[in-house]
Amino acid sequence: VGEDMVAVLKLIQVFLLASVKYVITFPFALLIGLNFLQTLIAVTLGGIAGFFFFYYMSGHAIKQLHHVRIFLRKHLPLSIRLKFRQLISWRKQVTGERVFNKRNRFIAWFRAKFGLLGIVVLSPVILSIPIGAFLLNKYYSKHKMAKPYMVLSIVSWTAVFVAFALIFPHLVR
Repeated sequence: VGEDMVAVLKLIQVFLLASVKYVITFPFALLIGLNFLQTLIAVTLGGIAGFFFFYYMSGHAIKQLHHVRIFLRKHLPLSIRLKFRQLISWRKQVTGERVFNKRNRFIAWFRAKFGLLGIVVLSPVILSIPIGAFLLNKYYSKHKMAKPYMVLSIVSWTAVFVAFALIFPHLVR
């Protein structure tokens, strides 16, 4: 395998990693030997491509889940549906509040506390690109600026990484 093929494989690896775990990709790319420009391009494009991939895939998944729920409502026997409702109702009566699992509680808390801007700003570095894309699609798909804001966030975080690399060049090499 030639040097050019190794470089291409490294670029693909960085691109794919940036589409999922954006925040760790910039230092990783430099550690595996990509130069600064290659790192900049692969990380930025990977983050943006990953966002759009997961945004549209989550939209498709949300629609399919809706169809499954409708199918189950139509085709499950009434007795099973009633048992399920009783179980939910019983938990609600015992606790006196809506039934949430840990994930739903976290999502509700995060959305209430940070909103659209929080999801956009924190997705690349804390939540991850797939989770941020899902949350944007689920809660802000009608917001016309949600996707441009996320792209701007990814580019802005790239600028932060570049600034860090320029301020501390000895850490880059």
